[in-house]
Order: sequence, then C-alpha cells, then structure tokens
Amino acid sequence: MPSDPGKSVSDYREIAARYDHATRWINDVRLEAVAALRLRKGETVLDVGCGSGFSFAPILEAVGPAGKLIAFDHSPELLRIAEGRIADGGWMNVALLESTAEAVRPNARPSAMLFSYVHDVLQSEAALDNLFAHTAPGARVAICGTKLWPWWGAPVNVYLYATHRNYITNRRENFGRPWAKIEKRLRNFKVKVKWPPGWRYLATGTVR
Repeated sequence: MPSDPGKSVSDYREIAARYDHATRWINDVRLEAVAALRLRKGETVLDVGCGSGFSFAPILEAVGPAGKLIAFDHSPELLRIAEGRIADGGWMNVALLESTAEAVRPNARPSAMLFSYVHDVLQSEAALDNLFAHTAPGARVAICGTKLWPWWGAPVNVYLYATHRNYITNRRENFGRPWAKIEKRLRNFKVKVKWPPGWRYLATGTVR
C-alpha cells in the first residue's frame, strides 16, 4: 500500500497547531539521532521531512555559521512553524523547501542526512532514489521513528496503529521494520531499539 501525500498534507493541516506539543515525548530520541550524525563545523546537512523544525537548533549548533542546513517538508502548515523557528533563531544558513521527498532538489550535496519520524518517506523507493542521488558518497545517515512490537505485543501494536493514523499513511508496509528499504543503501548499518517503551528506534549508517 503506497503512501498518500494528499492525506498526509490534510492530516498535518489539522494537527499543525498542536504538533510540537503532541510530539514532545519523542524529543529525546530525535536529539539522539542528531547527535548520532557526529556533525562537524562547516558541514551541510539534509533534514528529510523536517516538519516544524525541531531538529534545526541542535543541527545548526553543531555545524556552526559556516555550515548549511537544507530542510524540506510537504506540509505548508508545518513549514510556517519552521519558518518561525528560523526567524526566532536568526539563522541565515538554512534553505527551507516545500516539496515531497520524491521531487525535492537540494542545491548542495549534504554530507549528513537526518530521517526523523518519516515512515512514509522510508517506504518510498522513488523518494530514496531521489534523496540518495543528491547526497555525497559516504554521507552519514541517522534515522529514528516508531516501530511495531513483535507479535507478542499485539495490544501495543493496536495502540500504535491508532495513535499514528494522522502521522503515517502507509502503516501497512514495514511498520515492524521501517528501515527495511533504506538499510540496503547503507554501509555499517546498525539499529538500536529504545527500551522503554520498545517502539522507538535509532538507526545509523553511511551512504554506499
């Protein structure tokens, strides 16, 4: 079952105003994903499906004013919040794009890519083809998100299906192993499941 960009845009339009509050429980793993990129001063980073821009501050602190952040999302409402973050931070080295992952055209080749809670993107081969075509070989990648529990966690998985209905349109594909498609494109791929609660994960690797 492919993702549904139209539904996704509509869903995020409905929840944009409360998005940051609703997602506050995942802030720790999102910060851990940024740290896992091991960013250096002057680097260029691609924030895939950046949402409201939560990860901007730690990324920009790491790369410094000589670095560059390229961020995109397909939700106009979430991008407006991200724009406010940029203005409040006074950041001049952020390129913010409104686009899907399948169509985005970064104006630089990043040396690091962040996939933070973008399950639909991870299940789109067209999106991954496009993103990796614009990324430098050897670029570091960090991925975080939600995964289903094993079969014995059926009651938990019912909860996850319900609570993610407005965040993921393609829950039927690889919700138990969201990294199934991207791991084939990476070297030194590693996954760590975060216990508790056991449905968050952090994965890392480098572009082949």
